[in-house]
Amino acid sequence: MDRHEWAAQTLSVRPGDRVLEIGCGHGVTASHVCAEPAAGPREATQRFVGLDRSAKMTAAAVRRNAAHVAAGLAEFRTGVFPAADLAAGRPFDLAYAFNVRLLWTDPAAARAVAGLLRPGGRLFVFFRLPSWSPAAHREVAAQAARTLTAGGLAVTADAQDEAVESGYVTALTPPG
Repeated sequence: MDRHEWAAQTLSVRPGDRVLEIGCGHGVTASHVCAEPAAGPREATQRFVGLDRSAKMTAAAVRRNAAHVAAGLAEFRTGVFPAADLAAGRPFDLAYAFNVRLLWTDPAAARAVAGLLRPGGRLFVFFRLPSWSPAAHREVAAQAARTLTAGGLAVTADAQDEAVESGYVTALTPPG
């Protein structure tokens, strides 16, 4: 299992969830999220929005996920977070990012994500460090937890998987 598949399984996407990926890159994790069997039947499957600041990456994500895009299950947008217009429509149930340092260093970015999530919505901040170690994970996880808390979210978990040399911190928006 690679880190993208691991992240998709960690998210535990539920039928009907509206999902946002910040920094979708080539759309590798998105392809796993959109294909998750837990997503349920086609008519109940989540709506996925991937955002990346690079038009080249967004185009690659569209190509990789062409079937999901054609089925109306996914869309990919080019824009800079948090300035991108993502607030249109109903709020997201779940947001995640992989190696988007802004989300573990900038409380304003955490607040921006919280503003896009429904009450009780979930945010996962995944990271894979260049030199992986449990100590490095603890340091980044602690920084992410402080940032998310300062951004108004309630941190609920911190975990790592040494097999994929990745970790995450997850948080919830306040209940409505």
